[in-house]
Amino acid sequence: MPDVAFIVLTIAVFAVLGLVAKGAERL
Repeated sequence: MPDVAFIVLTIAVFAVLGLVAKGAERL
């Protein structure tokens, strides 16, 4: 089911972007 894989990848991308945003705010 490629749809499930796509959703998982999307969530992972948002999680990484969130961590990067928090790191940028600290800087």
